[in-house]
Amino acid sequence: MIQKMSVAILIERDDKILLIKRGVPPEKGSWALPGGHVDEGESPRDAAIREAKEEIGETEIEPEPFDINPVEENRVGKRLKCHYFRGTLKEEPHAKDDAAAVGWFTLEQIKTMDIAYYTRFIINRTFEDQL
Repeated sequence: MIQKMSVAILIERDDKILLIKRGVPPEKGSWALPGGHVDEGESPRDAAIREAKEEIGETEIEPEPFDINPVEENRVGKRLKCHYFRGTLKEEPHAKDDAAAVGWFTLEQIKTMDIAYYTRFIINRTFEDQL
């Protein structure tokens, strides 16, 4: 079984959550938290910083772990371990590389959107099953 590590960053402002519209598979076209894979030899925190720069153009984010127990899941012969971070932005986000769009959304808006699997899981876990 192949093991992969990924990261996701929850960024909030004015009771809204920053999401990107995925421009590439998996789940292309769905909305997700900024994040992605961890490169070999890279720490999850460094991966979160890199992914924020690649997807939303943020160069000064300081991600802080907010879930000390990464979630592990087996899907299609792959074991995925996802590390979750919280972060604040110093710059206005804009879509870059893997992101087709970015936007700020309330939980009520997110309930009606096509949300990536892990994003829904993280938001439900963080906000006590509000989606």
